[in-house]
Amino acid sequence: ADIRTAMKDHVQFNFDMFDDEDCVEKNPARGASPMKLRLLHRSPPVLAIDNFFTDEECDEYVGLSSQDDTSGDGALKVDSKTFSMSLATRTSTTWFLTYRQVPTLLAKASHLLADLPIDRVEEPQLVRYKTGEQFTYHYDSLPNEELDRNGGQRVATLLVYLRTIEEGRGGATEFRDLRDGSGNTLSMRPTKGSALLFFPAFGDGRADDRTLHKGEIAVDEKMIGQIWVHQAKYTAAVPEGTSHLLAQDAVAEKRKELGYDSIV
Repeated sequence: ADIRTAMKDHVQFNFDMFDDEDCVEKNPARGASPMKLRLLHRSPPVLAIDNFFTDEECDEYVGLSSQDDTSGDGALKVDSKTFSMSLATRTSTTWFLTYRQVPTLLAKASHLLADLPIDRVEEPQLVRYKTGEQFTYHYDSLPNEELDRNGGQRVATLLVYLRTIEEGRGGATEFRDLRDGSGNTLSMRPTKGSALLFFPAFGDGRADDRTLHKGEIAVDEKMIGQIWVHQAKYTAAVPEGTSHLLAQDAVAEKRKELGYDSIV
């Protein structure tokens, strides 16, 4: 009930996936540990999803960094950057992935967000933070001048932690203006396979400045998978030739494999 109330002004969410009492996934994929939903913060809502990826799915996603874009269906490696008007500093490496490379991420994210059409998803990314690298405080919401160009505002951020970072070794995602139940700054330490879901804007596109966050300086190497969800259909630009349409068969097949009944 608390999660439903917290989510009422945001992108749609598939509450039917989870048991009402303990928020554990009702029908996990064969051989997988059930996902568990945790409400880390109520307003704005910040959700943790334990066991979002299996260990094997994490390793497969990390392995995409070795696939370059010369084949026409590989990752495009770039130095990470922020918007030109942003004051944030980001020292990491990003691989922009084709949609066809990440059917598991798209199938699970779509199902989690009430069978969201995958054409609202921005280019999937794999981000690596080496020792000493970070992403200082920033917003995921788009600047106003960007809103009319492609898909409107970003209304959801989904991060999947692909490696565990032990306590005290940095790399946590931290929200400057939010507090946990003990009154400490809200943060989530990377645990392999867990996901973090939060909302840079309300469902109607109004940016939520309370979601200012950072990636702490990494002591151990940090790897994450990442997508942003837009208000409307988004047209992808990189890697060259990528498209939602080319991924639909692979995503549909993955949904069947995972036991999801709906069609993308």
